[in-house]
Amino acid sequence: MALLVVLVIGFCAVVVPIWAVVDAANRSAVAFYAAGSNKTAWIVVIVASWFFGMGFFLGGYYLLFTRKKMQRQLAQQQY
Repeated sequence: MALLVVLVIGFCAVVVPIWAVVDAANRSAVAFYAAGSNKTAWIVVIVASWFFGMGFFLGGYYLLFTRKKMQRQLAQQQY
């Protein structure tokens, strides 16, 4: 059971930052600018934090908050 927990945590520690970096790379810089953020900065910060064991947290923050903010800003601009 303990091995399963360690494997799940390890899997999430790798997958979440990769998912966040791929998502950020596929979005336009205009979307980041509309949300008051910077595309290059997010990618660099997520990758750098992964090396220090914090990639899961910053990747999760990006996916949960920054990405949602970009989606809201772009939806408002379409109207």
